[in-house]
Amino acid sequence: MILFGHPLLLSERFYHIESLEAIVKTPSNSIIALFFAPQNIDLIVHLHNNKIRFALYVASTTEAVLAENMKANYLIVHPKVAQEIQKVADHYMFDAKVLGYIDQENQLEKLIDMRLDGAVFIEAIVKITS
Repeated sequence: MILFGHPLLLSERFYHIESLEAIVKTPSNSIIALFFAPQNIDLIVHLHNNKIRFALYVASTTEAVLAENMKANYLIVHPKVAQEIQKVADHYMFDAKVLGYIDQENQLEKLIDMRLDGAVFIEAIVKITS
């Protein structure tokens, strides 16, 4: 299981953006995070075309399949839909890793039981504004 933002571990951070201009405010080799949404398709294409690692927040198995086809490196999911998305990811052998989004360490055990690829704590996500 991959952990991002756990207080006892050093890990990469995700930089949440909402615009192309915000990308230049992130450190080089960052992992960009954004919502899977029609208004972000141009950003997703830009990230993929420029070989920038990125994570998409997805809310359903359909969004997860689309995000995998858009070459997202990570899928950030709410624990309510995490197990269902992980099953689809395992079945279709996604390259993207499914990360459950949590804000407290005591929630980690639930993600472990669901056999998710990983977890991302709120501390690992940095909001970048343009």
